[in-house]
Amino acid sequence: MADKTKIDEFKQEDLPRRTNQFIALTILVLTICATFSSLYAGGNSRKGILAQNQATDLWAYYQAKSIKQTIYKAQLDALQADTDTEPAKLAELSAKFKAEIDRYEAEQKDIKTQAVAKGVERDGYLALNRGFASALTFLQIAIMLASLASLMKQIYFWYASLALGAFGMVLFFKTMTGV
Repeated sequence: MADKTKIDEFKQEDLPRRTNQFIALTILVLTICATFSSLYAGGNSRKGILAQNQATDLWAYYQAKSIKQTIYKAQLDALQADTDTEPAKLAELSAKFKAEIDRYEAEQKDIKTQAVAKGVERDGYLALNRGFASALTFLQIAIMLASLASLMKQIYFWYASLALGAFGMVLFFKTMTGV
């Protein structure tokens, strides 16, 4: 009978130690997931900023082409208003200016397509960043609650930590897979 009492005492003393081990393991897993979430959030943020800079550069290039096109249109208008120019010279210069105007218009269409594509790319990266950042927030709160459970010896904090950690991991994997 004395042996049974020792076994019961051992189980009662062992439970909190095992619970603390599970809490520590929970913190480890949550920390690893939070680390990856942080890395992915930062990487996508950086890619989003780069895509935004490229889009901005393309829009500036588009505007430069637009200015050049406007200059040729103004020169063409001035040329057509000039009555002293020979008809042959007028036709030659008009054709040259119209060709330049058309070239700039075609280049603008191409640049606009590229700039819009970079904007879409930026939006995609920033959406990924938001998903990973949200997951990171829940994972960090879960880590804090698990730490609090270990310090306060209150298992309810650990349960809350498990719930928030699971939600954070779901957000992480959902963002990762694009679902």
